[in-house]
Amino acid sequence: MRNKSALKVLQTFLASSLILLLFSPPAAHAQNSLLLQTDFEDGTAQGWKGRGGVEALTVVPEAARGGAYGLRVGERNQSWHGPTLDVTAHMEPGQTYVFTGWIKLAQAAPNTTVSMTMQRRTPSTTHYERMYFDTATSSGWVRFQAQYKLLEAADNLSVYFEAPDNLALVLYIDDFRLEKLPDLGPVVIEEGIPSLKDVFAEDFLIGTAFSNSELLTEADRKLLAKHFNSTTPGNVLKWDSTEPQEGVFNFSGADAAVQFAVENGQRIRGHTLVWHSQTPDWVFRDANGNLASKELLFQRMKTHINAVMGRYKGQIYAWDVVNEVLDAAQPDGLRRSPWYQIAGEEFIEKAFLFAREADPDAVLFINDYNTHESGKSQAMYNLIKRLKAKGIPIDGVGHQTHVSLYYPTVQEIESSIVKFADLGVETHITELDVSVYSSSSQRYDTFPEELKQKQAALYKQLFDVFRRHKNLISSVTVWGKDDGNTWLRTFPVARNDWPLLFDERLQSKPAYWALVNVPVPPTSNLELQYRTADTQPGDNGLRPHFKIKNNGGEPVKLSELTIRYWFTVDGEKPLAFYCDYARIGQANVIGRHVKMSAGKARADHYLEITFDSAAGGIPAGGDSGVIETRSHKVDWSNFDESNDYSFDPSKTSYTPWEGVTLYRNGQLVWGAEPR
Repeated sequence: MRNKSALKVLQTFLASSLILLLFSPPAAHAQNSLLLQTDFEDGTAQGWKGRGGVEALTVVPEAARGGAYGLRVGERNQSWHGPTLDVTAHMEPGQTYVFTGWIKLAQAAPNTTVSMTMQRRTPSTTHYERMYFDTATSSGWVRFQAQYKLLEAADNLSVYFEAPDNLALVLYIDDFRLEKLPDLGPVVIEEGIPSLKDVFAEDFLIGTAFSNSELLTEADRKLLAKHFNSTTPGNVLKWDSTEPQEGVFNFSGADAAVQFAVENGQRIRGHTLVWHSQTPDWVFRDANGNLASKELLFQRMKTHINAVMGRYKGQIYAWDVVNEVLDAAQPDGLRRSPWYQIAGEEFIEKAFLFAREADPDAVLFINDYNTHESGKSQAMYNLIKRLKAKGIPIDGVGHQTHVSLYYPTVQEIESSIVKFADLGVETHITELDVSVYSSSSQRYDTFPEELKQKQAALYKQLFDVFRRHKNLISSVTVWGKDDGNTWLRTFPVARNDWPLLFDERLQSKPAYWALVNVPVPPTSNLELQYRTADTQPGDNGLRPHFKIKNNGGEPVKLSELTIRYWFTVDGEKPLAFYCDYARIGQANVIGRHVKMSAGKARADHYLEITFDSAAGGIPAGGDSGVIETRSHKVDWSNFDESNDYSFDPSKTSYTPWEGVTLYRNGQLVWGAEPR
């Protein structure tokens, strides 16, 4: 099944690696400010240099995408060699930028992956943040475009392109642009909305994974503290962060993450001690570069676990001791990782024994992805049963739960949770997110409204399952707090994804409101009023009337606004729309009826009303005047409005009503959509 296999691939790669995402690939907007452009039409490299100092950068006609010249980059002899451009002078903290460049390969070159990366140097370290990657070809130009927000001051900022898989490759680059997005002002969280940790206080801990970059800004810190009583440091506790060289430990990042959680009274999940990924190669090698002996491997494992767990003893209450060790295709159900190649299943046993010795009070977990699949679930069950029969101190099972809107089913997830009940282990949902895609080929520049509602419904179903089994589940962790910080924007391809409960500006999404189960409050100074001109629920017409009030201090263009009235069609027939009267002019009111692909509570269609630019605007403190509409079926058959989502026969005068919804530039600003 295509969708199923695509999601398997997505979940396999770095499923437990929270990627710091400061970027996403939307199209640049007309209102952006152009800061820098290099088109090479003056015959020079216009500031581009070779990262290694040995590359040959020449401005030649054959590298031109348009115009006369483009930049040719050759004579690369290291994987990291390529063209780089210093952009330090053009960027400032707190602002968001769009980088765009076009890449092509020299004639007859094989297709290869090229990355566009930001090198950010601070006084303490140098960061390498991949902004975009794609497959470059010799047959045509490929656009590389990424949005990047600079969170803190840097000594130097340089953007570069590299093709590490092919050292002999010759790159062409042309039409590079750096733009700044409009300053939308400071990000401020919604202080008055319910805290997730309070909503689920009687059920289980509500956690999130985070990257230390999210501790740099006040709004990010506030959102983490407001909604979550459990946290998982996403990367800083892993082996490559804590012990990059043998015996050389670095706890600066981990200390900062743990300190934040402790100061905010949050429980901490440690992630992760033993994993095949993000473990330095030296762990598996002896002094001669050969595979280490089992004894050497166990010695290193024990030293590492003692150092890391010992440092945070009494602060980190639960640990993912072993991570992603399963492979259902193998006879024993175990992944053939370097750990297994050296020590077989015994490495898992030793990891738990060393962890119990390092911190006897910690809760010890095995963590894996795709545990909803019957084969993997059975492999996990069999492994835990074997370990417990040997007296291995395994306390819990972690279900990562990286899912999409299309796969797996909620029933499969529920079955996997219940399966482990008889083993006497604690259950955590450790890495929950909901991708909006069914395959790697899909891509959206903006989040479709229909998918927002579908995602909200799925989150609600999942948490209903979790609550139903709260006797088994003691913690639910989402893998990232907001859509601007998700690994799914860099894998399986660089694209927008919106898998979490808060958007990039830390505002609540329909998925959040589905969990707290209260109406979405107004989010602007606009107010939508409604009256019904027909209180009879069983006749042949819908007659909703509207008035939009602007309670703000600035005028609002009507062409930016959309009204939706939600109803059931009760016998599908073609529908007709009329505007019987509008102060702004009947001809400026545009109506259409939309059939929803999946019905919601008390609605399978909605009437959508938009406005022509000639409708003008609503002045500050004013209103649109009345907008009187009417809909009927072309055969004049009856509706049954008695249970329609938006119909309210008691509202015979204009009244604010959250059963109808108002949008500004596609964003919900009034009312609550049906779920």
